[in-house]
Amino acid sequence: MRRALVTGATGFIGHHLVQRLLAEDTAVKCLVRSQSRFARLSEQGVTLVRGDLTDANSLAEAVKDVDVVYHLGGLTKSVRRGDLLKVNGGGARNISRACSQRSCPPTLVLVSSLAAAGPSYGAEPRIETDHVNPVSHYGHSKRAGELAVMECAVDVPTTIVRPSIVVGELDRDGFQWFRMIRKLGIHLTPGFTNHYYSMIHADDLASALMLAAQTGERLTGSVEDGAGIYFATCEEFITYADLGRVIGSSVGCAKTRVVHAPLWMIWGLAVGCDVWARVRKNPTILSVDKAREAAAGAWACSAAKLQRHTGFEPAMTLENRLRQTADWYLQEKWL
Repeated sequence: MRRALVTGATGFIGHHLVQRLLAEDTAVKCLVRSQSRFARLSEQGVTLVRGDLTDANSLAEAVKDVDVVYHLGGLTKSVRRGDLLKVNGGGARNISRACSQRSCPPTLVLVSSLAAAGPSYGAEPRIETDHVNPVSHYGHSKRAGELAVMECAVDVPTTIVRPSIVVGELDRDGFQWFRMIRKLGIHLTPGFTNHYYSMIHADDLASALMLAAQTGERLTGSVEDGAGIYFATCEEFITYADLGRVIGSSVGCAKTRVVHAPLWMIWGLAVGCDVWARVRKNPTILSVDKAREAAAGAWACSAAKLQRHTGFEPAMTLENRLRQTADWYLQEKWL
């Protein structure tokens, strides 16, 4: 039986990965900061191990006796840039070093982000050998995590997976699209240009991560050759406006009104949200950092390399995955 450690298992992507691993008869350990908060995981037969990604000394027990480490743990938003770097960059370094200290290091799969590579330019989607150009604090922190695991790549067989925008059941950030359209019939779109975006469902991403662990290429130690790095996404591209229309159809909105908001308005809203977030000491979905990404243009990438190397194929079309997600929100009465 294969044995795996999952960090970030309590997040929505982590949830999907854990369920897939259990279905494949993998013995799963999950890194948590407090065992009492996550009894639901232990009820599923998962072993909980206490530790903190920012505390290197707490990770030795977590990486013990596992074949694969799936490192999903991190921050997607924060009121302080330093926290993003500490958790996303420093946390990746700590987990990689913990793996390197084992006599037979496990395979490490780092879940990074398209944000670490940066937006796509022109009509071509990003590929792994393109020059990286993160535009947000979040993107820079995920890139820092990539560079951190490269430090130990000689000792630890490591693969980096960069997902595009991830959607799916339990996603509270993407849920805001569905809620606004369901309640108001409005889909707010940044700018007036129909840029293309790449997306992937969390179940398909879980498949991609498992395939990358099994048969994927490993890092060579070079930061520019793209070896050991994969984009994970559906091969379909969608504009932000069409995303709203598909979601509207999925939640029973007869006609979704796509509202193109000028970027100066997005920036203004983002500044206001940032001020409010600092007062409450709680980050919000819309922030200046997210406005940087929204203003950067298209975010499209290709999973062709992942498909060639591992045979990865999404189980459904993007439209069907969005409908599946909407059905879950409705069934669970989130909407």
